[in-house]
Amino acid sequence: MRYLSLVGLLLLATGAPSQDFIHYKFDANCTNEVINYATGPQAFPGNGTLQSNSVISPWDVGLFGGCLAGGANVAPAYYNRVVTGWNPATQTITGDVTIAWFMRLRTGASLGTTLNYLAGAASGGHRLFTNGVAGVGLLQRSVLVSGGNNAATDFQLPAATTNIQALAAAGWTHVAMVVDSAALTATWYVNGANVFQLTNVPGALISLTGSYMVGAYTTSATGGGSAYDIDEFLISRRAYTPGEMLALSLAPRAGDGDYTSGIGSQCGAGNVTLSSSGGAPFAGNLSYALDVNATTTSLFILLAGFDRCLFGGVVPLPLDGTPLAPLLNGCWILADAPVTLSGVVVAGPTSVPIAIPGTTPLGIAIYSQVLALDAATFATSMSSGFASSIGN
Repeated sequence: MRYLSLVGLLLLATGAPSQDFIHYKFDANCTNEVINYATGPQAFPGNGTLQSNSVISPWDVGLFGGCLAGGANVAPAYYNRVVTGWNPATQTITGDVTIAWFMRLRTGASLGTTLNYLAGAASGGHRLFTNGVAGVGLLQRSVLVSGGNNAATDFQLPAATTNIQALAAAGWTHVAMVVDSAALTATWYVNGANVFQLTNVPGALISLTGSYMVGAYTTSATGGGSAYDIDEFLISRRAYTPGEMLALSLAPRAGDGDYTSGIGSQCGAGNVTLSSSGGAPFAGNLSYALDVNATTTSLFILLAGFDRCLFGGVVPLPLDGTPLAPLLNGCWILADAPVTLSGVVVAGPTSVPIAIPGTTPLGIAIYSQVLALDAATFATSMSSGFASSIGN
């Protein structure tokens, strides 16, 4: 989902078709579940899983909310990585692709000449890294059909063009690569500007075996990590336009997605769900709505707040509702609830309009959940959580 966009230039981004595949905001430090905010029919149907052996928090304050903290693959080695669950061998990306992220050298980190891997798959060589043959630039290995600037399928941001290490050491830097099969181009963008481009490139090809991950490329206990903090990591099965790339470098991209906070089963599992309609929750989208879906005619209460870690700012989430009331036996509360809305849902979806003013601040996340009571049997059902993040 998405709520708002910036005025003027950023409005260019809101009219484009949603074909995002993976979109992580790293927005909560209380769970290992990393929400995938990608929207549209191409979205990967699952959330990421944080893995870390760090003695310090794997999360940090990001440019927009939280971020994935950098690790270290030199002594003392540790890793912070998000395993996406996506295996390119079984869900291949061909033709167009956009991969974008913000990066910053972790406070106190020293790069040296050790390879630092920002993302990639464990087998077959599809890896994004700096140092080594990349020098102070970046190398995206095994991403093109052909026409690469080193090996035939690699796409490099040359060190002679951009010293990405110096930029990231100075602060948050937005980096993106866009492969456009219609234009026959592969382009590197830094802070929204086109800094390097290849021509006569037939398209992208990401098909190698292994679970794709962010913050590393391997499940090795000590290898394959990077010293870079990462925020707003995005993969889209579409070639973003130059205007969209500039917008992406200036503000968080909007998105939405469900989450469970590790709860495997809810009361009345599957009887009520929460989703969205009306497009992304960008600023000025007056058609955005949350959709309550129930298998039977039910009374419902929609819970909404700005936190998925604490209820009332005090009690840790998820919260077992069983001790609170017999009605909540087996129900888990996954979102703070300073705002509640009630209504009736007939078997099928019922929309709750959430008009988003154009003045809504970017970067706000709203966490929602639905409690339903069957009108005939009075059986209770609880949905998974649903996150809506306002962006461009």
